[in-house]
Amino acid sequence: MQSEEIPTQQIIHKLRQTLEPRIGIAEPPLLGTENSAIAPDEDDEDIALLKAGFDIYNIPITSYQRRLGSAVIAVRKIVRKLLRPVLERQVIYNFANTRVVQTLSIQLQKLQENQQTLEKKIQSDFSSASPEVTAQLETQQRAIATFQSEIEQIKAVQQQHTAILEKITAELLDRQK
Repeated sequence: MQSEEIPTQQIIHKLRQTLEPRIGIAEPPLLGTENSAIAPDEDDEDIALLKAGFDIYNIPITSYQRRLGSAVIAVRKIVRKLLRPVLERQVIYNFANTRVVQTLSIQLQKLQENQQTLEKKIQSDFSSASPEVTAQLETQQRAIATFQSEIEQIKAVQQQHTAILEKITAELLDRQK
C-alpha cells in the first residue's frame, strides 16, 4: 500500500472557508494588529482566526428562509438564552485558549530567534578561534608523536636489555654446570 501525500494546506484552507461564514468571522486582519512583530504565516492566520472567532455567543442571528424567517430567528434567540450559561463558559474558555496559544506562539518565536542568534555566535566563535585551536591540536599531535617515538626507543632498549640478561643468565648457568 503506497502512502499518499495529504494536502494539508488545502484542507486547512477549505475548513477556514467553511467555518468563517458560519461563525461570523470577517477576513482576519493579519497586519497592523498587536502582534505585528510576528511574521505573517499560517500560524499567525490561525491565531487571528482564534481571536476573531472565540466569542461564539455574540454571533448574529439570521435566517435565509423567506416565509419562516422571523419565527426561526425568534426560536434561535430563545435557544441562545437557554444556552447562555454554557456558551458564556465556552467563550471564556475560548478566550483563555486563544491567549495561551498566542503567548506560546510568541515564546516559540523568541526561542527560535535566540537559537538562531546562538548558532551564529557559536559559528563565529568557532571560526575565529579555529586557527588557534588548530595550532594547539597540531602542537599536541607533534608532542604525542614524539612521546610515541620515545616509547618505541625505550621498548627497543628494553628488548636489548632483556636479550643481554637472557644471554648472561644462560652463560652463568653454563658456568655452574
